[in-house]
Amino acid sequence: MQVLVYDPDRLRLSTISRNLRELGLTNTTVSSINELRKTIQKKQFDIMILDETALGLLDQFKKQHGEVPIIVVAERNSIVNYERAIFAGIAGLLLRPYRRDFLLRVVDKAMKRRNEIICNRQTVLSLRWKVQVLQTLNEVVQAINSSLKPKEILNTIMVKAAELIRAEGWSVLLLDENTNELVFEAASGKAGKKLLGMRLKIGQGVAGWVARYGQSLIVPDVTKDPRFYSGVDKRTKFTTKSVLCVPMKSSDRIIGVVEVVNKVGGEQFTQDDYEIFENVVAHLTIALEKARMYRKMEEASQVDDLTQLYNTRYCNHFLDNFLLERKETRGIISLIFLDIDFFKLVDDNFGHLVGSETLKIVGERMSRVVRKNDVIVRYGGDEYIVLLPNTDKKTAAIIAERIRKEISREPFYAFGNKKFNIAVTLGVATYPDDAKTRDELIGKADRAMYEGKMSGRNKVVLA
Repeated sequence: MQVLVYDPDRLRLSTISRNLRELGLTNTTVSSINELRKTIQKKQFDIMILDETALGLLDQFKKQHGEVPIIVVAERNSIVNYERAIFAGIAGLLLRPYRRDFLLRVVDKAMKRRNEIICNRQTVLSLRWKVQVLQTLNEVVQAINSSLKPKEILNTIMVKAAELIRAEGWSVLLLDENTNELVFEAASGKAGKKLLGMRLKIGQGVAGWVARYGQSLIVPDVTKDPRFYSGVDKRTKFTTKSVLCVPMKSSDRIIGVVEVVNKVGGEQFTQDDYEIFENVVAHLTIALEKARMYRKMEEASQVDDLTQLYNTRYCNHFLDNFLLERKETRGIISLIFLDIDFFKLVDDNFGHLVGSETLKIVGERMSRVVRKNDVIVRYGGDEYIVLLPNTDKKTAAIIAERIRKEISREPFYAFGNKKFNIAVTLGVATYPDDAKTRDELIGKADRAMYEGKMSGRNKVVLA
């Protein structure tokens, strides 16, 4: 502890200073009131031992340094205003001449009071910090409940985490199960944009090690840790000094890792940082899994159970979005509406199981000949729609003819190796030439298909 001693008598000042050093206390001595004032303004002390001539400044000292215990030293025959001294909160009174052991007791009492003050202050700061942590975690939970978009979730939660841990940068790496690699999906800091899309092998670098073993890791100095991979820094021109990395676990399955690098101010990541970050990452994992499940449910609601093609709901959603965007892009879209000719005979002659299998195969054959960005929809029963974005009617007619030929090119099979052939009739319409709305576009293609049915089937008819 640092002790400030004031006494206008230099001999007494030297004696008490020596006694304090013998007690193992560092002390600063001053012998004038002006020097006392200046010293207090320049430096913080844990205890003040003041001669009675400084009693007139007690109120000022307590106002500026209310948490510093003050010991007053006075002559035995002095008239000391004890009531004022007690009201000012002095920690002890020494009357000259005093014994060294009495000085020790009074100073020890002041030291205990100072320790209590420091402990109480640390407790208050700790409570404030915990309140801040809880508030941030509450905001994290709100972020989880307010969005089902992974990118929004990642950025919102990690910004909140950065407020608590105060690091120079953070990144989220998700596991690509197809390649068994970690992919940088979100990142902040100077190198953030350069990181996006980069890949690490499982076991590569600190992040790869955490993903492999499923254990959190604090690396205080990356230059002394063989697990650190410098390739990322070389590519981003960033200098990593320290890392805190935590795995994202869902049902004992690693789905990614999250890391923060270089605590602001050059400090080391602490156990408190570790516990807070693990808590945040646990919430982040829940949010991403929730978004993933929702996405799967949404996709499932837009896919036909039998053929695994898109369903009517997706078709309407796709067309609505396209027409909405078309106001800016001025794009066109063609639509093919097709129906299997005499499909009822397949069910009647071979049964519904063969009929269902036939519907699946029709979808598969269509998929062989459409383009990458074309969308195949099972519209209902034995009716299908093909959406052709940014495609004129002439090109759409060519694709429709290709579909017609592909479906009838090979026979279909029933039980007992029985073969049968089917044909389809297709109608084509284009937006905005033939229609101004979604329903009108579908209706125009449907009517063109119906005209083909009435005029002999197994053909392509343009609206």
